[in-house]
Amino acid sequence: MKKAKMTAAALAAFFAFAAAPVLDAEFAGTDSVAELNGISAISFSRPAYAQAQEAVDYSTSLQYLPLTTHTQYFVDKDEKGVLLRSHWTAVGVIPFDYQGPKQPVQTMKNALGNYSRHEGKSFEKSRGKLLSDAKKDRRERLANGSTFFGPYQEDGDIFVRRADFRVVSFLEDGYTFLGGAHGLGGVAGRNFDVHTGRELKLTDVVRDKTQLAEAIKQQLMFDYPQSSFAQSGGGSMKGIVDQLIREDKMLWSLDPRGISFYFNPYLLGSYAEGIFTTTIFFSERPELFVKNAASDIIEWRGPQAYCMEIRPYFTMRLSDSPRDEKLFIANDKDRIIIEYCGEKLEDYVNNKEIRPVLINTYDGKKYLYVDYAEVTNNFRLRVYDLNGASPKLVGEYPMTRLASSPQDQANRKWYIMSDPNEFYMRSTKDTNLVPLKRLTCRVGKDGVPEVYEVEGAKG
Repeated sequence: MKKAKMTAAALAAFFAFAAAPVLDAEFAGTDSVAELNGISAISFSRPAYAQAQEAVDYSTSLQYLPLTTHTQYFVDKDEKGVLLRSHWTAVGVIPFDYQGPKQPVQTMKNALGNYSRHEGKSFEKSRGKLLSDAKKDRRERLANGSTFFGPYQEDGDIFVRRADFRVVSFLEDGYTFLGGAHGLGGVAGRNFDVHTGRELKLTDVVRDKTQLAEAIKQQLMFDYPQSSFAQSGGGSMKGIVDQLIREDKMLWSLDPRGISFYFNPYLLGSYAEGIFTTTIFFSERPELFVKNAASDIIEWRGPQAYCMEIRPYFTMRLSDSPRDEKLFIANDKDRIIIEYCGEKLEDYVNNKEIRPVLINTYDGKKYLYVDYAEVTNNFRLRVYDLNGASPKLVGEYPMTRLASSPQDQANRKWYIMSDPNEFYMRSTKDTNLVPLKRLTCRVGKDGVPEVYEVEGAKG
């Protein structure tokens, strides 16, 4: 049960590219390349390739791989106060009753275990450096007459995009604050071949990187027409995408329905514009993706039904439907905010933190499960229906994916949902089931979580 974090050093590496000036003159024009490859040039209209879809055979028999994450929290302080707050996260495979081949399970146990051990060592090294820097910074501030010192901060989390017997894909989500005007946050994707345990390269998944670059640029212009890069004609964005593709520095995750790409703050726009993200679906551009030689089916296609963690404050494309299915979820202390297909729901509930999961069932229905922390630190589950004209609340339930005690402030363990028909949750103290026991659940009618097994129950 292990998982990873993004260190300050890793963040620095991600943003180093963004800091380097990129001039349009350094890159050849790409419109002619797009025309040669039959792709229309960048425009603000819906991408032409999204109109001519080809069926994708999403797997109905792909085995799911249940995962857990484990976050450890640290507060470093001395007699003068707090110097550094930090946390990092490990990821690993849940032991489960499975009668099929053991090799993929053991392979990913080893791969994720190695990954987490490496990240844990990296975190400890980074934490030691930040603590030393914080002490020095505070001494200098005091010597200069300042009475205020804001503690340094380093956070590392993971959001699982996909976990099955073909691919494990997740986002490392990192944030670092070093006493300036604001901190610096960003994400990076990690993608593992479950049968070999090795990390995938973009060329393992995509057949033509030049055509991929054109598709990404076109989709970004369509997704963000009000962005600073779109307002300036997209020239700098095109150059940056070309360079990232050419130098194999693109940040991406392999999702059940396609590939998502991530552009951290300052890379394409200002800090205030945040992280830009877009998705190219298998059904939009099937010719882009590597296919199985024997079946001519896209090699890395995901399961037909799936669960996918959603990072708050992202705008995510959910499909290539003409309805323009985009999902955004955020929160403040008295509400959870959900925007879907241009419609907005403000669900007024006091909360300190949210952890959302998108669910796509076998019949194509979509639901949102949101674990939220009450002011007492106890987590509960709220379920939302995304199948109508606008998102709506289905209900609240006395259960949570939090597998550890909510009162344990140093450790937090989560069950990761991957299969809508079988996933683990934990009952809360006020449940009419056995309190604080592991529940085996499935997504039922109208998205309601159905419990069909309670840990330790008889009969």
